[in-house]
Amino acid sequence: MPKLEPFVTDLDVCEALTHANLTLVPLAGGEGHGPGYRLAAEALEAGWLTVTETSEAGTVPELLATTTAEVPVLLLDGEELVGAKQNRILNAAVLLPARAKTVIPVSCVEQGRWRHVGRDFRPGTVSPSRMRARKGRDVHLSLRARGRHESDQAGVWDEVQEELADLGAASPTMAMHDAVRHRERDLAAFRDALPYPDGGRGVFVAVNDRFAAVDLFDRAATLRKVWPRLVTGYAMDASGRRDREERAFQPKGPKAILERLGQVACEPYPSPGLGEDYRFEAEDLTGHALVVDDACITLSAFPNDGGATATGRDPGNATDPSGPRIQPPSRRRKRRHPPTREVR
Repeated sequence: MPKLEPFVTDLDVCEALTHANLTLVPLAGGEGHGPGYRLAAEALEAGWLTVTETSEAGTVPELLATTTAEVPVLLLDGEELVGAKQNRILNAAVLLPARAKTVIPVSCVEQGRWRHVGRDFRPGTVSPSRMRARKGRDVHLSLRARGRHESDQAGVWDEVQEELADLGAASPTMAMHDAVRHRERDLAAFRDALPYPDGGRGVFVAVNDRFAAVDLFDRAATLRKVWPRLVTGYAMDASGRRDREERAFQPKGPKAILERLGQVACEPYPSPGLGEDYRFEAEDLTGHALVVDDACITLSAFPNDGGATATGRDPGNATDPSGPRIQPPSRRRKRRHPPTREVR
């Protein structure tokens, strides 16, 4: 099975940025050589991309993306689409072919609405890393079992409800977007205090000085464009956990996580668009990457909470200078994955 080492070994760990209980460590260097593309948010705004329900009746786990752009268009995993019959988030990063129609896999993040407020979707934020991690594990289970990019919809709704509760936000339709609107002033304070780091094409994220996520792109220009929406998602994670235990951040933590990422073996699956969807789950890390023509377009990694439960370790502890305590393969215990819950 392929590994992530070629995509992470040339990264430089830069000086950390901190606001309140959120720490962002930029990752720079080694620009990729993948195909050119436009981001979905800018393509939607420019009219090169429309995203609609698949039919008048619609179906929760799928949407139809139609692009007239002359180059591929990149949708991000966890990216929010607002409108139509209910708000959704992407279940995978998808590189849409140029001038094509593609059915894309999504999850609902607005439980109490199933009616049109418009025919097309508009771009929203990027989901909190905690939600993306849980959804990603469930999508991986679905790919293994059924070959489909399906989430545990009930689990996604649980995460939305927890975000609303953590942020003290009321929503008549249980919409994640309402949490963002309710706490916009606080979230804007994070964005203002954490500007895009010039040259960065990735970021290591810690909340309360505990590892929360790594997001990596093939080029700095992509991270620069998505930075405000990514930081909004990270800030949602941080704002809901300000009163929880804090630890002393260790600068060696990001390097240790990157080294560990390079060791992880991936399971490639066909992407709904161009390229392959690499999925990985170790005892300590879980995540995914979109690989097109041997270039990693985007990669996201998270602490594996399921791994922590199984082993009694804390894979999210960024206070250990050596990073996660990784056992050799011969001593790692195999873990049974819980069944995916289905909503009917």
